[in-house]
Amino acid sequence: MQNAVFYSLVAMCSLFAASTWCLSRPHLLSSAAALVASGLWVLMNGPLEGRVLYSVTPNHGLTEADLLSGVGVCIAAWGFWTTRNRRRRRRSQRPSSYRRHPDGSRAMPTPVFPAGSDVETGPIRRKAG
Repeated sequence: MQNAVFYSLVAMCSLFAASTWCLSRPHLLSSAAALVASGLWVLMNGPLEGRVLYSVTPNHGLTEADLLSGVGVCIAAWGFWTTRNRRRRRRSQRPSSYRRHPDGSRAMPTPVFPAGSDVETGPIRRKAG
């Protein structure tokens, strides 16, 4: 019995840690960790379940502890959604320094120094000495 309580406490702490990580820095790995921790919490919350809120059968029902995994899944979904939107924004905001090649085949960078400037762009030569 003591081992079961310990393992359920470890699962609850991992759910809290993964959810905090996902809320502070949402990306795919933190969102996946929150989702996995939520799944583990549903499986291992037996000794810490609390009161039954909704009874499906005499032996099964929705408990207070099951609500934590629902919150964890919502946090993971928010993390996935935020990551997806951030990637879309990054893809749509291409740097203005890129332009299309005249034949349309590939992007080429705009020259850093405009033609006719005073900056020498040739190879660096060292003086023999």
